Amino acid sequence: MSRLTCTVHGVRNQLPLRTAEFDFGATPIWGLHGPLGSRDLSARGRDLVDLAGAIYRVESQIRRRATDPAVKWELVAPVRDLAFWTKDGGPLLASCLGFLNRARWTFDFSTRPDAVDFVRPEVDERPVDQITLFSGGMDSLCGAGSDKRPHTSIQLVSFYHGQASLQSKLASALGYHPPTQWRLTGQRGREGMNLIRSFMFLSLGAAVAESYGARHIVQYENGVLATAVPQSGNFIPTRHAHPETHRRMARLLDAVFEGSFTIDNPFLPKTKCEVGEALAATLGAGPAEHLLRETQTCWYLFQPKVGGLKKENGQPCGVCTPCIVRRTARPAEAAAGAWPDWPGYAFDLREPRYRDHPVVGTTFRAYLELVDIALTARSDAALIDDLAPEARALIDEVEGPSETLVAGLLRRFAGEFCDTFGITPSQPVVDEPTVDRGR
Repeated sequence: MSRLTCTVHGVRNQLPLRTAEFDFGATPIWGLHGPLGSRDLSARGRDLVDLAGAIYRVESQIRRRATDPAVKWELVAPVRDLAFWTKDGGPLLASCLGFLNRARWTFDFSTRPDAVDFVRPEVDERPVDQITLFSGGMDSLCGAGSDKRPHTSIQLVSFYHGQASLQSKLASALGYHPPTQWRLTGQRGREGMNLIRSFMFLSLGAAVAESYGARHIVQYENGVLATAVPQSGNFIPTRHAHPETHRRMARLLDAVFEGSFTIDNPFLPKTKCEVGEALAATLGAGPAEHLLRETQTCWYLFQPKVGGLKKENGQPCGVCTPCIVRRTARPAEAAAGAWPDWPGYAFDLREPRYRDHPVVGTTFRAYLELVDIALTARSDAALIDDLAPEARALIDEVEGPSETLVAGLLRRFAGEFCDTFGITPSQPVVDEPTVDRGR
């Protein structure tokens, strides 16, 4: 039986190494439902989707250590196309994963003679030239719903645990064909990491694109999260939709599928509030509101506790990063009963007992730091200089996101944040014109 193994090194050599493994087994690791084009995947294409699933699973088994961050991931990985992954694919794969989780990745590839392919659904002959990632969350709904291109030429691609019916329902309501839905065998680890999920999601999208002969993938994510600006210097944001993630993934996909891929995020310049406005402008406020109420965002939606405080299963917590950003777009969601059967957020951050809580209020208090920077900086350049080094390193005037884009985005978000949580905005120190330093 083929097995992928993972060994993780931290900064503290005296601590034991962390290990995880994934057995490919005698049956396909992927279940696939929905349309797929007529083109077959090459051996290296099938390797990509299997590696994506296996790496996603082992990452979730590696426990976080606050004082021993992971700096090197060593993987032994069986593949179908050994020559490709050893020479070209491995370094490109390591580049993508290393950018996402800020560590060095090394691979020792071996032959996988017992590989089992996923079962292909019935062939779809429809012409498709764009793949849109569709999670069932607010941003992907608003993106798919506001896309002006003919929906028949777009294929939605989803990864799911328990939200398959929701994804199908939302896609149908927007006038799309059923989404291509992937389900991975096994369960995620409870205490592991979750920084490379978008690598898996984009790989699945690329496999569907290859089946149709398409080379354009769209990943919708609001700019507050897609720019990967941390709330404060103590936070490590995901880089799941950052332009550099897309550039590195495109290089990998070009090599795997021998084509010229483009990966775009039209929502990069938009706040979450502006994302919702885009859907309302396309569908009308009433229909948009009806669909937005169906979407799911919370990291801890199906967990019974957050920070030691109890919550109902299926109730959004209100205190994680995506909940806070979503609430700035939809402040009326906070209270239970805003519409029939809506439970409201488990913890309302307008209440001091949650804002000041040592655990559940941590992210909110960090956002206060970011909001203060955005509202008091004397210029775009000064705003960017005050951000954490993690953010400054990813702002680029040539390849983006630029200083102007990020500064404007953060100022608008800061205003929405203050309005949502009843905060009196700080005033700028000096009202100076924007300085373009051309960096």
